[in-house]
Amino acid sequence: MRTFGAAFFTLVALVLAGIALPGAWIDRNFVQLDGFVELAGPLGSDPEFQAQLTSALASEATANAGLPEALTGIVEPLIAEAAGNVVGLPGYPAAWNDTLQRSHELSFPADADLFNGVDSPEPVRLDLAPVLALALQEVGTRLGVDVPAPEQTLVEVASPERQSTVGQLAAVAGLWPILGAGAVVSALSALGLARRRSTTLAFLGLGTAALGVLYWAGVRAAPEILERVRAERGASEGSISALFQDGLVARAAEVSEPLCLAVIGVGMVLLLVGVASRLISGGRRTTVA
Repeated sequence: MRTFGAAFFTLVALVLAGIALPGAWIDRNFVQLDGFVELAGPLGSDPEFQAQLTSALASEATANAGLPEALTGIVEPLIAEAAGNVVGLPGYPAAWNDTLQRSHELSFPADADLFNGVDSPEPVRLDLAPVLALALQEVGTRLGVDVPAPEQTLVEVASPERQSTVGQLAAVAGLWPILGAGAVVSALSALGLARRRSTTLAFLGLGTAALGVLYWAGVRAAPEILERVRAERGASEGSISALFQDGLVARAAEVSEPLCLAVIGVGMVLLLVGVASRLISGGRRTTVA
């Protein structure tokens, strides 16, 4: 019974840890505002993304400038030029961060019940209004007039169905402290019940290393999976949306790969400690005999 109990709690510990670890990462880098801005911030300086961003801004700026008809023909070329050069303006980094903050609030509103979702979820969107306002402000400064900026400039990044999935995933990720505590308690219970604690420790290490390998394989496969899902669903997103998705997945992979390797390393250390303890204890018994 002790062996069965140790095996059971070892399995429970690994399952809970397998959910808690990625949950903690998702909560830190997607659900939490600071983590999301830190993760997605470098996309604003990517040349390919900037090209699509300025193209989208040019069309949005000329459509939403709200200028008198007599001035439209004169000002529209200036607006398009300012939108094309907005990424070089001193205020662009702050405007891009403001864009990410607004977009995060649209995807993860503070009063939303993420676990149960909503009846009619909105699509995941980028609110480019801060960057657009920067371009229009530049035009206004050059002309000496006030060019009004829209309160929101929304670009759809993912469908409403994906937004619902994102919300539920975020809710599950928020449970990571409870799951992590359960994993620790289960691991200690397994070691407490085990007749040979060194063997149980080795199995815990082997399982942890296996989780790290699974995480690493999943991270490496994520871009391909995203491309396959996009192809299966018809890829209705625009070019700027696809670039944002690709860039965000690539950034997530870049950030999480070292953590996956760290999990593998911790697992290997536990495995080696368990094997070494088993060999030492076995050698002592042979000597005594």
